[in-house]
Amino acid sequence: MSDVPDNEDDVDWKAVFILLREGKTAEIPFADERDYARRERQAAKRAEKRGIAIDVLRGEGVLRVQPRPAAGGNVVAQTSGGQVEPQGERQQERQERREAQRAERGAGRSRED
Repeated sequence: MSDVPDNEDDVDWKAVFILLREGKTAEIPFADERDYARRERQAAKRAEKRGIAIDVLRGEGVLRVQPRPAAGGNVVAQTSGGQVEPQGERQQERQERREAQRAERGAGRSRED
């Protein structure tokens, strides 16, 4: 089920993460041991940025990347400290910070008037 194009150095990361969010496994081809290690690191970093915990399995000439469900079955984000944090909580915290910053800016404008 190789849904990722087999171009020399190009991986359609967008397609990979669409598959992962759907709960499917994506396959990324690699040429040699060095390429395998590089692709594994890339997948891990990109998944962490997107808040998706993944498992990487080695296949015959392909790297199989699959989402790692949390104990409750939700996709989780893993922080750099190794702590697991539900993705929804992170989004809510960011939203609250944005709203607080808007309120501060609004309060600053009303004082100037």
